[in-house]
Amino acid sequence: MQRFASYGLVLDSDRVLMVRLGSSSKDDHGRWMLPGGRIEHGEHPRETVVREFKEETGFDVAVVRLLDIDAEHRLLSTGIDLHAVFALFEVKVIGGELTHTGDGGVDASAWIATSQLAALPMLSPIRAALQRHLGGF
Repeated sequence: MQRFASYGLVLDSDRVLMVRLGSSSKDDHGRWMLPGGRIEHGEHPRETVVREFKEETGFDVAVVRLLDIDAEHRLLSTGIDLHAVFALFEVKVIGGELTHTGDGGVDASAWIATSQLAALPMLSPIRAALQRHLGGF
């Protein structure tokens, strides 16, 4: 199965906005990642990250620039052979308030200090992308 997704990186001083995957994500429940998700049919990846940010965090964002494109290939516990390709965008908050909406399969959203990222359970491609763009941790 192929999956195409878009994620956004927003920094506030020394903090990164992250979301924690909820119980609907059987293989990755409890892991932290950047706000974002699956690109819907006919949707531009930039539109995806704006929509997903609103759904998962309550924030309205504007895309600043494309930071990265990456891929992951793994076998899920259900036996599905997953090939995930994702675009990572730098975004800036332009409105809204941090809220937990319960939408998008996440059970929490929070500003995480960059000094705490190394200890956070995180999806490996998201960890790798953050290390590339934040200078490692």
